[in-house]
Amino acid sequence: MKNSTALIAGMILAIAICSCKKGDTGPEGPKGADGINGNANVVQYTFGAQNLATTNFVTLQITTTKDTMDKCAWFVYLYYQTNDRWYFLPGPGVGGATQYRLNMGYSSNKVNIYIDKSGAGENYAQAKVVRILTNNTLPGGRVAAGAKPLPDIDFTDYEAVRNYYQLPR
Repeated sequence: MKNSTALIAGMILAIAICSCKKGDTGPEGPKGADGINGNANVVQYTFGAQNLATTNFVTLQITTTKDTMDKCAWFVYLYYQTNDRWYFLPGPGVGGATQYRLNMGYSSNKVNIYIDKSGAGENYAQAKVVRILTNNTLPGGRVAAGAKPLPDIDFTDYEAVRNYYQLPR
């Protein structure tokens, strides 16, 4: 009898809870921290000054997974403030006197982007890395059927990339 009474009381309580009227919406909670700039498939990382005139190489580190590193296209740009110009890497720097190369590796939960040089080097005000998720890429660089390929824009032009993906300056 006690079990039946407890069962009936539980059922009445469950019906009462389910039939309750929804109350007023409470105030919004505090705004969370801003995420990384970009959209669902594109992320921009900004680094400070990169003085390649005083060193043979620099390393840009980005915390992520190995899987993300392998599934993304990575574009690196150096900003030379005096000329208000972005330089795409790999390639020539200011005035073409220095050639810059890129290498990538992964360790300790970080993508390591190594920029090294052949030539005297220059002092750049900042560096930016744009990471674009490339879904469904097949061996040999082919794109799988139904996958969205990268857009037809000039990826050597940072401003074109920034404008297309609506990235902040």
